[in-house]
Amino acid sequence: MPVVFFVTSNQHKFQEVNTIFTQHTSIQLKLIQKSIIEIQSFDLEEIAFFSLEKCTQDFHERPIFVEDSGLFIDQLNGFPGPFSAYIFKTIGLKGILTLMQHVNNREAFFQSSIALKIDDCIEIFTERVKGKISRNISESGWGYDPIFIPECDGIHSFGDLGPKKNSISHRYLATLKLIRFLEDHLFEMN
Repeated sequence: MPVVFFVTSNQHKFQEVNTIFTQHTSIQLKLIQKSIIEIQSFDLEEIAFFSLEKCTQDFHERPIFVEDSGLFIDQLNGFPGPFSAYIFKTIGLKGILTLMQHVNNREAFFQSSIALKIDDCIEIFTERVKGKISRNISESGWGYDPIFIPECDGIHSFGDLGPKKNSISHRYLATLKLIRFLEDHLFEMN
């Protein structure tokens, strides 16, 4: 059975991606728990590419991938975007809602970019989910999930959707692209 390695220090992210793998493929997912070096850039694909290059200097497992994601709020010119983790740690959800307090246009999107190294090639898989920022913080979910309402639902935050989130999220869609690529590539080799 083929194996792919996911480098992340975020246990929630690993569990989410592992659930998607378990539901959609026989490829095994293994965790390499490590903080990833990220460059300062406004482009998630560039950040993921750079992080993967740094990881592959330390880990020679193949195939290996990293994932970077961000919340981009239209009215805040894409903020927090690629700086989502830092902003979450510093001002948190309350800080974002404070910035949005008098804002009517609450449109936003989540983006996930996965960089995969397989053999000597790097592939990038990116997906976005449009939605809006709620006016309140839901009691469920992790990261920005309690304040992001996906367009396809329109009422409930990612946090309130529970396991259903794993069938509509940006990370789900990007991970499905990754899985399809891996299945085509890995099973052709056997």
